[in-house]
Amino acid sequence: MADERRDQTLSGMQKDLGGGLILRRAREEDAEAVAAFNARVHLSSGGPFEQREPYRGIAAGTRDLMSEDHPTCGASDFTVVEDTTTGSIVSSACLIGQTFSYEGMEFDAGLPELVGTHPDYRRRGLVREQFEVLHRWSKERGHLMQAIAGIPHYYRRFGYEMAVYMGEGRRIYVQDVPRKPSSANEGEGSPRSYQLRPAAASDARFLSELHSRGRGRYLLTASRDEGLWRYEVGGRDPESDESLEVRIVEDAARKPAGYVCHARDLRNGALEVYGYELANGVSWLEVTPFVLRVLAETGHKRASGEEKLASLTFVLGEHHPLHEAVPEPPLHRLDRHGHYSFYVRVPDLPGFLRHVAPVLEQRLAASVAAGHTGELEVSFYGDGLRLELERGRLSGVEDWSPTVEEEGDAAFPDLTFLQLLFGYRSLEELDRAFADCSPGGGDARVLLSALFPRRPSDLWPVC
Repeated sequence: MADERRDQTLSGMQKDLGGGLILRRAREEDAEAVAAFNARVHLSSGGPFEQREPYRGIAAGTRDLMSEDHPTCGASDFTVVEDTTTGSIVSSACLIGQTFSYEGMEFDAGLPELVGTHPDYRRRGLVREQFEVLHRWSKERGHLMQAIAGIPHYYRRFGYEMAVYMGEGRRIYVQDVPRKPSSANEGEGSPRSYQLRPAAASDARFLSELHSRGRGRYLLTASRDEGLWRYEVGGRDPESDESLEVRIVEDAARKPAGYVCHARDLRNGALEVYGYELANGVSWLEVTPFVLRVLAETGHKRASGEEKLASLTFVLGEHHPLHEAVPEPPLHRLDRHGHYSFYVRVPDLPGFLRHVAPVLEQRLAASVAAGHTGELEVSFYGDGLRLELERGRLSGVEDWSPTVEEEGDAAFPDLTFLQLLFGYRSLEELDRAFADCSPGGGDARVLLSALFPRRPSDLWPVC
């Protein structure tokens, strides 16, 4: 499917940007040049650009994405801006295919990534030119939305809104990790024993099924099928920042009981965990102390030089069983600088709402508005939406524009409606946060609250 999609979009793409700059699609032979460029433009600073120390984790990740081994991306999914006077790449970006889910309703999406420009070529609109291409590719591939983890405010200028939490999680300090029970305390009634082993390609089905079940806790998630898990386990360059150690939790009978995914090295004194799930019938209370101890042992082994293990950080979303299994404290919420938000873009909002209509109808059926018939006009001031309900079914969604005579039933400035759509803020929270938000009254307010409740997301996209 990926090969077919790439074949459909491999038509020649080259644009003269003036001043000796051309925008074109990357080729396989560009991989080393793009990797070297990204290694200096991302997470590397100080001194003239060409003399910066390359960041190896970014270079390795770029090569992975541009290889033909990556499940959803390749060299042809990269754009580059080349200075023809020097033959050097001065700006680049890429689009990584995703499968997202909105409360179980799956759809194709795009993840713009590795967006960067040489310092001497900034403020020339090079990123805007590339985003026009990425958005066109995304539309051609049937993507219903795009998401990007980017620098503050910047991507708002391209039609994105911060509307999905990222980096939410908890931290436990090393001194608070439960100690191993002494042999004197072991025996009848003591917790069963478990072990962690490296995951293998043969574990892909187990990993996929367990991850899929865990995604049911959240609104917006990214799907990882067996092929993606096989790539996660053994397909990445270990030097890549995206490469994780995937480990299987086994019980005493060597039966898989769960999995843990964590970074290969310490980052600012923390061993970061990005995935932790247990199978049905396995006690989080029983397994978690063991997992914490093993992760702490792993972190101590990975410590080097002056960097010592200070904590275990679990980047597992806003809600997770771990948060119930371990009380606060010793589990601590990450501080404000420890989490962030994804930017999202929904180019065809009526089309997206029609796609997720079954979810909206289920929410309505569980509310006081079950079986409701009527219209709901939502203003974004310049444009808006009209939702038509017939006996509890979403019978129509179309673009609509407010007028002086007909302002609509509710109003949301700019792209803030996306915060409501993706459960980032409740209707009441939006009302308090934005003075020019009008959440409506009467039936309209009840309907909006029922259709778009506050819900946590845990978006772990494929990179």
